[in-house]
Amino acid sequence: MKQFFIAAMLLCALGTPLRSVAQDAEPTATPNPDPRVYTDPAMTFVAPTDATLLGRQQWSMDALSQDLQTVAVWVLRPGKEDARTITLAMEAYGGPPNQWEGQFESQEHSTQEGVLIRNKTAMTLKNGMPAYFVEVAYGSGFGARKQYSIVWADGQRGVVLSETERLGDAGPDEARRVLSDVTATRYPANQP
Repeated sequence: MKQFFIAAMLLCALGTPLRSVAQDAEPTATPNPDPRVYTDPAMTFVAPTDATLLGRQQWSMDALSQDLQTVAVWVLRPGKEDARTITLAMEAYGGPPNQWEGQFESQEHSTQEGVLIRNKTAMTLKNGMPAYFVEVAYGSGFGARKQYSIVWADGQRGVVLSETERLGDAGPDEARRVLSDVTATRYPANQP
């Protein structure tokens, strides 16, 4: 439910400014960015071919706060009962990269009740960047959800790439597959 609310808010936030800019600007023949790709100076993520982009925006480092901010959301199997979401979120974080995962856990516990975090596994991204794969369960009954997150820090930001589903819909192996096409490096100095 939390992820759905975040996705809806992101769509509202992204939609309003884009419409007003489109009405004021002259049309230009620029290519549309690939809806499956999010890229910035320190990372690239390519969503699976069956993912549908719900919203995406670029953030400058100055705009990031100490709380996770959603920057992109995709959905797998939109409109189906077993729809799953992929969420990319980040926050300003300049601390030691190996301590970011603990801060992520603390934030997850403070955002809602009944959070269970388990199976933290050290891993590397596609290009060798150190990260953690973390399983987060929350909610109860029919509202129970499982979130599988890849968590890393790039020297300027803490980054969380998550796949969220109903409990029992897919599992950790499927989440790893869905989230696997991600590379990251240290955030370059003097970049916005």
